[in-house]
Amino acid sequence: MSADDDEVGDRVLVLRAQDGDIGAFELLVDRHQGRLFRIAYLTVGDRQDSEDIVQESLLLAWRRLHLLDDPDAFRSWLSRISSRRATDVARRRQRRATEAQPTEVLERREDERPGSDPAHTTQVNVQLQALARALGMLEPGLRSCWALREVEGMTYREIATILGITEATARGRLARARAQVIQQMEEWR
Repeated sequence: MSADDDEVGDRVLVLRAQDGDIGAFELLVDRHQGRLFRIAYLTVGDRQDSEDIVQESLLLAWRRLHLLDDPDAFRSWLSRISSRRATDVARRRQRRATEAQPTEVLERREDERPGSDPAHTTQVNVQLQALARALGMLEPGLRSCWALREVEGMTYREIATILGITEATARGRLARARAQVIQQMEEWR
């Protein structure tokens, strides 16, 4: 990727990709796959499933890119594809009564530097494991809202658009998710 590629906005890349430029779509993938993985992982709690969800979402996006009318909406459109797929997988897993696994994605790698305080590192890792368990106990719809807001920093409007719900529903789900996470994390307050 050249410095010029960094300066090209998503809109231009989407338009080029819609014209069949595979390289432009590859740049979009590079920009967005990490975010999609975080959304999927926080929803399903499994690395392999999350990687599969991201790959399936990107493949579907490539196939349907010509249907995207507003190139400026690419980010939320792609997030919606991935979030819906992750929610479907999580619901299917929930019906099979499986729990989300603790998340190594949430581990704070900066605490693993040489010379860092081992006690602090251990405490942070234990807290993150407790958070992963608390998130794993949320129903998939609540977990998706929480991840999109707390990890990705999206607005209620963006969350509503991605999940295909109203803004009020997004606020309600986020409030329920936060309350349940706070309740589960009470011992860490």
